[in-house]
Amino acid sequence: MENNEQNMNFSDRSKGGIFGFLLILVGTLFLAFNRGWLDPDLRYIVFSWPMVFVVFAFFALAKREYWGILFWLALAAFFLLPRIAVLYPDALPGINKDFAHNFWPVLLILVGVGVILKISFRRRIGCCGLDREQFNMNKIEGTDGVYVRKVVFGGNEDIFLEPVFRGGKIEVVFGGVELDLRRSTLPEGDTHLQIEAVFGGVTLYLPDDWVVVPKIDAVLGGVENKRFSKTVSADNSSRLLITGEVVFGGCEIR
Repeated sequence: MENNEQNMNFSDRSKGGIFGFLLILVGTLFLAFNRGWLDPDLRYIVFSWPMVFVVFAFFALAKREYWGILFWLALAAFFLLPRIAVLYPDALPGINKDFAHNFWPVLLILVGVGVILKISFRRRIGCCGLDREQFNMNKIEGTDGVYVRKVVFGGNEDIFLEPVFRGGKIEVVFGGVELDLRRSTLPEGDTHLQIEAVFGGVTLYLPDDWVVVPKIDAVLGGVENKRFSKTVSADNSSRLLITGEVVFGGCEIR
């Protein structure tokens, strides 16, 4: 349990460092443009919506998710190359402003190939004598009360069977997680559950008598609490604090 908490705290510190670095980088770029140190036409590229994928790549770097870094950078390049071609047509022959519009189905093909490779990899692991259930468990127990789940291009439906839920972390990228905690109880004090969802969703099934405090930041996403009326008479000595960020995704609490 202590190791899980240390990993969660390390991840939070890493994200804070990345966020601080991004603020310094953005400030430096604005200063460079205002002082004329950079070509003003580059604003069209540097401060464009595809740069959001570059930001995601930085956060993937903080988590040491190397495949995630490649994915986000490839996605950023796909949409940035046409913009670069507009400013410097001789630098990228064969690419024009309609490149992304004409070739966006290639992204679907690449995602499909990635899903197939992921499934094939799991089957190969199973053929080598390892228990495949450890990679996609439906009933979670023996975790010292801490739930940690990371899903990329996939989905999980988990039933938590530990008698006491002591918190955890859920990370979802292009996928979904359903977590059933109705067979557990909360310890005294505040229990923390962190949710990070990008192009994905998280659904939580909670006991009716739990006091739930959602504090999730949503960016082009949503958080829906369908149980706010069930905690009026609950014992406030134990609370579940749900924090995190949802980007192009959602979190539903039932």
